[in-house]
Amino acid sequence: MIIRNVTVVDGTGGEPLTGAEVEVTDGRFTAVRPVTAQESATAQEPAIDGRGGWLVPGLWESHAHLSGFAIFQPEDKRVGHVSEALAGFARAGITSVVNLGGPLDLELAVREHRRTATDPAAELYFAGPVFTGINGWPVQDRVEMAPAGHQIDDPDVAYRLALDLADQVDVIKCIYDGEPGSPTKLPRAALRAVAAAAHEKGRKVLVHVCRRVDLEEAVEAGADCIEHAFLPEHPDSDAEAVAMAKLLAENGTLYCPTLVTWEQLGRNGEAAYLEELVADGVITADDIPRITGSPMYGRPFPHHPADECRIRFDYAMRTLRMMHEAGVKIVTGSDVSMVMPSPPVALLRELQLLAKAGVPLPAVLAAGTRHAAEKIGLGDEVGTITQGAVADALLLDADPLTDISHLVNPAHHIGVLRKGRFLTTD
Repeated sequence: MIIRNVTVVDGTGGEPLTGAEVEVTDGRFTAVRPVTAQESATAQEPAIDGRGGWLVPGLWESHAHLSGFAIFQPEDKRVGHVSEALAGFARAGITSVVNLGGPLDLELAVREHRRTATDPAAELYFAGPVFTGINGWPVQDRVEMAPAGHQIDDPDVAYRLALDLADQVDVIKCIYDGEPGSPTKLPRAALRAVAAAAHEKGRKVLVHVCRRVDLEEAVEAGADCIEHAFLPEHPDSDAEAVAMAKLLAENGTLYCPTLVTWEQLGRNGEAAYLEELVADGVITADDIPRITGSPMYGRPFPHHPADECRIRFDYAMRTLRMMHEAGVKIVTGSDVSMVMPSPPVALLRELQLLAKAGVPLPAVLAAGTRHAAEKIGLGDEVGTITQGAVADALLLDADPLTDISHLVNPAHHIGVLRKGRFLTTD
């Protein structure tokens, strides 16, 4: 298949290639070239007219909890629930989803289901149960959440469990927040043990943090990506962000701030917030009754007080550009969609928030594509429009490097390429 008449933004950071065509064979990109270099043999290939649009790599949701939330569905509906969610992501141009915490049996069942399903859907990558402390987040006396976590107080046990889990999952996740020394917090030695076991098996380690000290200790332990913008001790000073930017950049540790998480949890229940989302084109006025009618609307979220969430959001929005300029690789992930009409919308809002924070648009696109693939160790396989990469892409009718709305507003989406299969969004 040939996609003609496009400008290719390949996700590598290079200049866009105008007047290009892209060749796809067996679900992978096999050539990206100017039309003038077209060989006569390609004239016979099935062709798609790109309409003079922009072709960018398929977007990534690198911090989701589809299987975790599916626990609350009837057991016989859970696989279908997650599968349909993955189909919804694909329709939104989000071609890869990383599920960071859930029952392993459910995630394996979804993957098996997707092997024979015929409807297009985002690729699912998953972590299985997270490593946490005894009765730590997200378990915390919620019996139904027990399959989503390994509760650890012994480094040797952590190491053995991580070795076994690494053979069954795509990535390993640890929850590392809470009061030092509390049994609910994963012991520091256990965090090191999990990271060592994961790396021994070639798996990346993603670590959920709360405070600066959690971030520092996670990096020291070998974290490959820090999940969530940290809660600063001194919100009026940028000094902590400067120090953490230096630490992350020097160690090559990626940073997934989940801005939209803190925005939603900090402003859940505010009418003005919904009005802002409408003004930004994230939701429509017609979405508001459904949002406000949700049982979670306006309710406090366990483990994350609203005032702390607002601090985390405001601090990250103020300092993310500086962190980018310091060399930190930023990654997109949305975590929850409590105030959003759907999980895909939450991810698109995350991209918009990165731009609002002053992250340059090429770096925003990298955060939602190449960096997300690197986060789970697949940077050579997917996340770019380059020879040999999985043929996932989003076709837009306007330049995403001049206006973030051209990337996140579905009105600008012409179609989605998923493993070489082209899906129109008209």
